[in-house]
Amino acid sequence: MLADKELLKEEIGTNKTDSELKISRSPETIANPKEVIEKAIKIARTNLTRKRRKDLTIADLYSAIGQKIDLEKLESFSSYQYFKGNVREVFRKLNLRHD
Repeated sequence: MLADKELLKEEIGTNKTDSELKISRSPETIANPKEVIEKAIKIARTNLTRKRRKDLTIADLYSAIGQKIDLEKLESFSSYQYFKGNVREVFRKLNLRHD
């Protein structure tokens, strides 16, 4: 989710800066990204009226961001490259091809 911070902010419904949301670091340097995202949600929604605030959780974002994120944004992350390599290896072991 932190790979595309603009998409994350869009889904949270905020125009606060990365610094204000405390998400300005590189995603791969964050030890507990779930906690950082949960705090960002809280910061983003604090100024909303109680009626508009509706309880948004990180679980609400998984599907939406997963469907919308541009995979090219993930290509620069070593963790994503590692994931892709593992998936390819599993495909090979299962005799499935990825052409």
